[in-house]
Amino acid sequence: MSEPTLTVEQAYEAAYRFVWQYREREGTPGPESLDLMLVHMEPEAGATSRTNDPAAWEDWRGCVEATLEGARLPRFDHQ
Repeated sequence: MSEPTLTVEQAYEAAYRFVWQYREREGTPGPESLDLMLVHMEPEAGATSRTNDPAAWEDWRGCVEATLEGARLPRFDHQ
């Protein structure tokens, strides 16, 4: 199965989705939360999941799929 290809815009949108879902799961981010997210995302050469945390890789793939499907982006209520 071939890997999907994203445009630059789609990659940005997928990254936005990834950070959003992390914030939703972990709560309001602070410096420690951002550090933890980066630890989970750290690339692992040759690893099946490509990251230190296989769940983070699955979260990323879900964000890519949602982007490719044209799913609505999560937004803050700016009222």
